[in-house]
Amino acid sequence: MINEEMIKKYGVDFIGNVIRIIDNRTLLVNTGRGDLSVGQTIQVYEPGEEIMDLDGTVLSNYCFIKDELEVIQVEDTYSVCQKQKAITKNISFALSPLLETKRTDYIPLNIDESDIQELKPKDPLVRVGDPIKLA
Repeated sequence: MINEEMIKKYGVDFIGNVIRIIDNRTLLVNTGRGDLSVGQTIQVYEPGEEIMDLDGTVLSNYCFIKDELEVIQVEDTYSVCQKQKAITKNISFALSPLLETKRTDYIPLNIDESDIQELKPKDPLVRVGDPIKLA
């Protein structure tokens, strides 16, 4: 059962936690029927530091998304979620330009690099106990 302490710790979008890692694509979460349904996408996340407006007003907390998974099975008190994203690798052959892959290079912003304030997670790995929310 979600209580005020959990919402304070994990944010208003919190719906449960990772309770077991079954394999390198599949998790169990302690959220079941009524909150989740098959086909929905959940995010495993880490609540981060406060985001402040220029006047010092707290806007929210940054939320680092560790991964996204699809709900594949829902029971009364838990759900099974699985990573569905796949990587397609293109192989480039030097002898045939028709088989070469395309690469996109992004142009960076025109900024003063001293203004950069990186947002980094404390732990980017998905772990038992991590909070989840709907994507």
